[in-house]
Amino acid sequence: MVNVNNINLNLYRTFLTVAESDSFAEAAEKLNISDRIVSANINSLEDQLGVQLFYRKNKGSNKGLKLTEFGKETYIQAKKSIGLFDFIPTIIESKNSLENGKISVGCPSHITKFFLRKKLVDLVKDYPNIQINLDTESNSKELIESLKSNKIDFIILDVIPPEYKEDLEIEEIETIENVFIANKKIEIKDIVDFNNYKYILNYEDRISTVELNEKLKDHNISLNAILRCPTTEDRVNAALDGIGIAYVMRETACKYIENNELYEVKVPIKLPKSSIKIVYLKNQLTKVDKQFIKNYLKKQ
Repeated sequence: MVNVNNINLNLYRTFLTVAESDSFAEAAEKLNISDRIVSANINSLEDQLGVQLFYRKNKGSNKGLKLTEFGKETYIQAKKSIGLFDFIPTIIESKNSLENGKISVGCPSHITKFFLRKKLVDLVKDYPNIQINLDTESNSKELIESLKSNKIDFIILDVIPPEYKEDLEIEEIETIENVFIANKKIEIKDIVDFNNYKYILNYEDRISTVELNEKLKDHNISLNAILRCPTTEDRVNAALDGIGIAYVMRETACKYIENNELYEVKVPIKLPKSSIKIVYLKNQLTKVDKQFIKNYLKKQ
């Protein structure tokens, strides 16, 4: 029995070419190798299989080749198998392009709404056969764990938990302004007037909240949080309901601001900014991922 681990596909390719030629010399010319190598390859394959693949009409001559019965059966099976193996690079190349490729990405819903969605719309318009898997439900830590277990190719995040940073490749692609929003016009002219309002904030240990608190701490201000919730959508909705002043990335509330349903609160200090980052494991991006990132995510 032939050990499949020892199969040399080049021997079978030589065999197919010889079977479709009148001589080793003709096969050698087609393969652009010497007829001595062709003869050696056929002898080696026959030795491996333990059978004769060709009848030679004249002993010592490689002219007038004719397949044996086993050679005919081998030709039929090798033709199918080698055709499949030779087609694999074509399949890989096809699947490794935006034309027919796949993208698996994780992105929080609030970033998907104002940033990623329009990029995906453009991608699908240009490449209607692309396949996209999108996780918008998992939190940052869950997305990173999915990345590390190869369930997704890359992540788009604004905040990365510090304990994960050393394990990841991180590229900043866009800077985003943070703002306070309310369902009525408010202007805070003096820094001490921050104390006159109630706020809708993220959890205290979240980076965006920590950075905001550090900024206000320089002015001896501590915000009165009437509501804390981790999702941007909930903070925006709470502001719409008039519960308090919400702290969010400006783009997440743009449509409400444009429709005068929410208003950006004017404040006397510069607020910390956030950034959108592409996060992935080193050397793990596919060619399709790289094309999408370069041509769509980084394109202004």
